[in-house]
Amino acid sequence: MGILSAGGQLLTKCCTNCRASVQIPLPELNKKAIYLDQFMFSMIYNVKNEGNLPKGHEAFAREVYALLRRCVLLQQVFLPHSDIHHNETTVFHSPIDLRGLYEFFGGDVSLMDSRDVELLQDIQFAKAYFDGEEPAISLGIDDIADSRRNEWLPDMHVGVRADYSQFADHIRTVRGEVHDAMKQLADTWLEKKATFADVLESELSAIGPTKKQAFAKWFEEVSNPDPSDPLALLESSGRPIYREYRELCRLLEDRSVDEDQQAIEIMKFWHWDRQREIPHQRISSYLFAAVARRVVMGEKKIVDRGIVNDVRTIATYAPYVDALFIDKRCAALLKEEPLEAELEYKARIFSLSDPDEFLDYLREIEGETPDEVREYAATIYGID
Repeated sequence: MGILSAGGQLLTKCCTNCRASVQIPLPELNKKAIYLDQFMFSMIYNVKNEGNLPKGHEAFAREVYALLRRCVLLQQVFLPHSDIHHNETTVFHSPIDLRGLYEFFGGDVSLMDSRDVELLQDIQFAKAYFDGEEPAISLGIDDIADSRRNEWLPDMHVGVRADYSQFADHIRTVRGEVHDAMKQLADTWLEKKATFADVLESELSAIGPTKKQAFAKWFEEVSNPDPSDPLALLESSGRPIYREYRELCRLLEDRSVDEDQQAIEIMKFWHWDRQREIPHQRISSYLFAAVARRVVMGEKKIVDRGIVNDVRTIATYAPYVDALFIDKRCAALLKEEPLEAELEYKARIFSLSDPDEFLDYLREIEGETPDEVREYAATIYGID
């Protein structure tokens, strides 16, 4: 009996002589989600393709490559990819190869887009507000991961070498605009000598007014579309603020709220003081306040082109995943007070500040692999 196929929940064996087959149920799994920042996937790409590795971390790069792949094949972890990865990969020098690598290497499990995760949390709080109940939010990984999380990896992998290069210029343009806005904000923090408490309160209290302003801008766009841009209306329909407004209207319709009252109720919700408890709002506000504190202290390089994506990654996914490997700068911010004491999220935080800590974490996961799972993994994937 040889292996005919494997994956999902079944191992199928087939006799090479008579072609009779048998299906064997595979053990149940509970994989850990380890979210790697983009630079980690780039490093893994360079290990595989014998490219340049981070100076001083060459040995770590090679060992973490081997350990991660082993843990994935042992069905103990998956390395999810997100829209943040996709956008950053599109402007990478070898985007098709990098995208193929992280999908294959990490187990090909994707997470809900970051904006969709934010909307999920917002809607959960909205239900509590409209029903007069205490907010109850679910932060399970299965709420945002695709259904393949706990399936055994197929013994054969088929990939699609999709080319998204036509979006690269737009992504670079948006990144540049966001960076310019962040630099202007940093100049304001520096000029005002803003304190951590000042910026934190400013970020949290601006949630309602910012959403109201964004909605007004969207309404202006759809009311007066640019006649020279035929795609303007299509782009407007995908705005996060419109998607949230539409979902909130549906909630109110389900609660028999008259249409002419829905906008009023939504504005009240957006200005609800408990908006600041929504995880993505709270975490991002604390992180921006911590960045502002560093700026005022004279740290000039902290506001770079990656800071906004780094904050979004942490604020969106840290409540759900088991571990986050992020850059040293943001890992250090999370260890500062009051962030360390006042922020709550599921993820263990790792960075190149202490690479051995991450290697120990992976060795612990590898060592806890059940014997039965290890035996099947050896049979299917050929690992020791």
